[in-house]
Amino acid sequence: MVLETFSVAFNNIRNQKLRSYLTLLGIVIGIAAIVSLIGIVQGLQNFIGSELQSLGMNSIFVEPGSEMGMTTAVSRSLKADDLDVIRGVPGVKDATGFWETSATMKFKDQEAEVLLVGMEPDKMFMLEDMGYVEITEGREFTNTDMFSVGLYSDFAEETFDDPIQLRQTVELNGKKFRVIAISKPNTFASSFGASNMVLVTKDVVQKNFDEEDPVELIVTVNNTSEITDVQEEIEKRLEKKHGSKDFYTMTSENLLSGADAILGLVGLVVFVIAGISLLVGGIGIMNTMLMTVMERTREIGIMKAIGASSNLVLSLFLFEAGLIGLIGGILGVVIGALIGLLASVAASYEGFPFSALPSMELIGGALIFSLVVGMISGWIPANRAAKMDPVEALRFE
Repeated sequence: MVLETFSVAFNNIRNQKLRSYLTLLGIVIGIAAIVSLIGIVQGLQNFIGSELQSLGMNSIFVEPGSEMGMTTAVSRSLKADDLDVIRGVPGVKDATGFWETSATMKFKDQEAEVLLVGMEPDKMFMLEDMGYVEITEGREFTNTDMFSVGLYSDFAEETFDDPIQLRQTVELNGKKFRVIAISKPNTFASSFGASNMVLVTKDVVQKNFDEEDPVELIVTVNNTSEITDVQEEIEKRLEKKHGSKDFYTMTSENLLSGADAILGLVGLVVFVIAGISLLVGGIGIMNTMLMTVMERTREIGIMKAIGASSNLVLSLFLFEAGLIGLIGGILGVVIGALIGLLASVAASYEGFPFSALPSMELIGGALIFSLVVGMISGWIPANRAAKMDPVEALRFE
């Protein structure tokens, strides 16, 4: 009986091609929006989470300004000797800083603006452990490298017409530097628009570009379970040294929580917008089913006259409405997955690799949701058909 009811419902939908297609449209758009956009949000969450995990969950970042209120471009409150204070905090494993400034790089006859990032050569292992640097060609920096630079491979290959090779010479603000290292791309930095970073020693930035103090500091702790206590002690000692709290600290967990909160809000907005589309689709299904009941009034009367029960008529129309919703859901999932695939390819091409393909849980939830929307929308028309008096239905013109 279930298979026969399903067959009749499917044939009824097929016989109303244009109306069925138009009814499906609202469901298809809503489900495609949910699947594609939530898939993208989940992909971003996974990508950001993995990148922050690579930085280490035992890391503390000390930034100038006040809780992202001032950028490092205008706030230079940290000092070089702050590192000595931090290294004296119990539980701190190591600490280093980034000495940053902008410069103009010239290679052959072309120029490009770059971000110089100076580091302590003997602390480069920290950057390697956190995934900031992974040298694939050349060697690590030493304290004597006063006119040496390291480049990320994507910058070296894509910035100028001719790719920059190891041991070639470039100019920074008119001074010549030799390329001694090429690193794998830093995807986390590139995703935030910092793909033009050029690595040098801190002495280069201090002596050639007059930037005595670091812009930001990175701290690692011995035990992750103590990271909150270490963070509070660092804040306490630096505030005492500075005389005011002109800095703020973050951990990888703080960054991850903040990113999840933002992306969660984006996902909620997306779901609400897609929900409106599904509501419109549900109204379309209800309208179609009401018209179907009206057009098939005599058919309903004949069915009841030959013994069809009210429950059977109700099931037939509910099956039909649910089937419209389910077909719309399947089409929406396919379109949403294709959009997610295109988004993944485009993001990877831009150096921001993540997968926006929907999870099986999302696909299953979307299909169940579309089926439920269809059946709920078809309940009123189906109930109306089931309650028809067979004699009155047979007389209907």
